Amino acid sequence: MKNIAKLFVAAALLSLATGCESFYDINDNPNSVTPDKVVPSAILAQALKVTGDTYGLTLNGYGSWTVGYWGKTGTVNGYNEERTYTYGATYYQGFWGNTYDNLKDYDGIEKSASAQGQLYHAAIAKIMKAFNYQLLVDQYGDIPYTQSLQADAATPIIAPQYDKAEDIYKDLILRLDEAVAAIKTAPSTTQAVSGEDIVFTGNMTNWVKFANTLKLRILLRQSFVPSLDSYIRTEMAKLQTTATDGFVTTDVQVQPGYIQSTGKQNPFWNSYRANPAGSRIAQSNYQNGTQYIIDQYDKNNDPRVSQLYVKATAGAFNGTYKGVVLGDPNPLPGSTQISRWKDYGGILKGFDAPVPLLLAAESYFLQAEAKSRGYLTGGDAGAKADYNNGIRTSFVYFYTPAPSQSGSTNNVSANAMSDYTKYLDANSSNGLVSWDAATTRLDVPTGSNPRAVTKLEKIIYQKYLAMNTVTSIEAWNEYRRTAYPKFPPSLQSVSPRADKLPLRLLYPQTEVSTNSANIPADINQFTSKIFWDVLD
Repeated sequence: MKNIAKLFVAAALLSLATGCESFYDINDNPNSVTPDKVVPSAILAQALKVTGDTYGLTLNGYGSWTVGYWGKTGTVNGYNEERTYTYGATYYQGFWGNTYDNLKDYDGIEKSASAQGQLYHAAIAKIMKAFNYQLLVDQYGDIPYTQSLQADAATPIIAPQYDKAEDIYKDLILRLDEAVAAIKTAPSTTQAVSGEDIVFTGNMTNWVKFANTLKLRILLRQSFVPSLDSYIRTEMAKLQTTATDGFVTTDVQVQPGYIQSTGKQNPFWNSYRANPAGSRIAQSNYQNGTQYIIDQYDKNNDPRVSQLYVKATAGAFNGTYKGVVLGDPNPLPGSTQISRWKDYGGILKGFDAPVPLLLAAESYFLQAEAKSRGYLTGGDAGAKADYNNGIRTSFVYFYTPAPSQSGSTNNVSANAMSDYTKYLDANSSNGLVSWDAATTRLDVPTGSNPRAVTKLEKIIYQKYLAMNTVTSIEAWNEYRRTAYPKFPPSLQSVSPRADKLPLRLLYPQTEVSTNSANIPADINQFTSKIFWDVLD
């Protein structure tokens, strides 16, 4: 641990820097000193940036493999876990440790800000704690919660007990309510949040909308659990009444001021496209879009396909959109013979692109589902409007360039609305696209009658398309919750389940080694469901 002088230096740098770059070097533990001495603004940017890294890179990668967005190309060996779903205790274990470290930062910010009367900073930290704890619950189920983050407390707890996932979910709702109330009732003299907020730049109304949307996500995530129906309806009624500021209408993104420099590029671009010198890295050819996800755009006359992928330029599939198949023992190489992600397109936007934490499209689709199921008022008309807005904002996101590309030929943002309209017009009778159409022929054998499509299926299907390789972990969560869409599993799956997919991550080896007495017993990635996973 470094001394607190570093924190004050960092605070000064944050207030002076125009590019929001100095936070990259902040790695102090805010809890190593007393709360009244810590400067919350010196830590917040770094904490938000770490959340972006974990969500936009680690969880986005894991979700992309499990939910059918990615497959291995023939350019590389390995990826055994991704091809077979034979997870071990070290598979993605960094997610656990990094997230709890991140939570410790937010906990320190909350305590320090509260002690110093900085109510806005404390509320932001509380919201981000809820965000991160839900990420952990959704992949592991029961986790340390009430006794977590206390390893350096006056009475240290180094082997915390595990709380029930359902109980944690209920408490997250309370914490979000507290954060919203604190923001809304804060005195006018409360210290403002400014450049250290690399998500909303101090706009507290947007933080309220984000909290409302997270609450809606948490409630819908568990809404198919029969025993929770009364609770869900009660909380939804409260949300209807208290969410006067509404829900997120623009993408919630982390933007610390990414630049083309070592350690300061957009993390996804840095890992899957180019090094700081601008040269393509080898890993850019190791994985690619599956044939399934590409077909969902191509066969539906969806213009987004050309913004996400390029056509193969060589081989038997030259001039076509050609994906890979997860688990294919002889996949095509990941260069010219398949459809790679488009450079400076909707997925690989650029070195300075912000990292999404929650898409506006997801917010609208959550509202559409809540209204279509009667949880929120608005009825079918309101659900339809939200559903179409979800599709529209997906086009806007995928067509919006990185800041450095705004003046280049890669800026196709002007085409977003016209292509969105073309998409709806071309699919007026396709129930996977049109809200009013009841059937689809997309996945129906030739000569067979079209199959029926429910409102829930079309919502989740469009959400699936919107989250492709952007917020993939939410698509994976939504598949486990709803069993939509019916994407194909890996050809080499060892899962005994009917859908041949896994259900969860295993508790990490770090916990097995240090807290084994408290870890729930007999956890299996194919049989141990998260509590909200009740549909197959």
